Amino acid sequence: MVARVSRSDLRRYSAAGTVLGFVVFGAGLVGAAFVAGRGQSSELRDERPRAFVPEFNVVEVPVPERPVPAGIFMRDVAIRFEKYPEHQLPRGAVRKLDDIKDSVALVALPGGLPILSENIGSTDEATNPVIGRIPPGMRAMTVRVDATAAVEGWARSGSVVDVLLIEKNRTTVVAEQVKVISAERSLAPMDASGTAPIPSTVTLLVTQEQCLAINTAVPMGKIAFALRSNRDSGSWRDTHFSSEDLAAPGAANENLKVQGVVLVGEGDDARRFALINGSWLPADELPAGFLLGQGHR
Repeated sequence: MVARVSRSDLRRYSAAGTVLGFVVFGAGLVGAAFVAGRGQSSELRDERPRAFVPEFNVVEVPVPERPVPAGIFMRDVAIRFEKYPEHQLPRGAVRKLDDIKDSVALVALPGGLPILSENIGSTDEATNPVIGRIPPGMRAMTVRVDATAAVEGWARSGSVVDVLLIEKNRTTVVAEQVKVISAERSLAPMDASGTAPIPSTVTLLVTQEQCLAINTAVPMGKIAFALRSNRDSGSWRDTHFSSEDLAAPGAANENLKVQGVVLVGEGDDARRFALINGSWLPADELPAGFLLGQGHR
């Protein structure tokens, strides 16, 4: 038996199918947009620059487990190894235990930090602290000074000085940029109060050539220091000065004889010359008693 369907039922079925079609069509659009969006975001992710993480060379270096007092043999110090990026290691850091096992701490060493080779040395360096301050190829020498030569005593350990030779009619720069190691056997720098006594002797860190030059100059006259800034690495413009250089400008000009004056050129290009002792020399001013003649270029 065939079931009969009324027109109202057909209209309901038709409306429901239309709604269902719209739902399916909308879901398809959403899905397509989602897939397209994923594809675009994937492409964008691929186009973004990738971060570069540098890889540093990491090394292991020996460090004291605890602070080390000065004068202690390094073989008696508890040591552990710590990892450090090689580019961050301070210059002169010790890397092998074999390099320090027979050494002595010249100064107090902090715990947990790399050991610097300049802070350790031999037993001789530990008993004589001056030896540990002399780099290879350099020398330490002592000169006798007074209040004037030692710049009122301000030239002490750590100061940088120029060494001068003072003779009767001449002063000469003997050595430049010389470091003071000790003053009156003291390695301590001048404190802020400046109450330390003025030393009678000063020990200098010099090159071999400076050592020879200063020792040669000592019997020739008086040695004096010129204190300079630790940031000053310049040289003297003149390394000699004599009593003749102190002559008064007026006395030097007494022997000059002006025989004539001439102006060469015109306007702003004009230049004045004076005939002095038979030679034409540039003259900034017209000497008194002379008339200005006009010359030609």
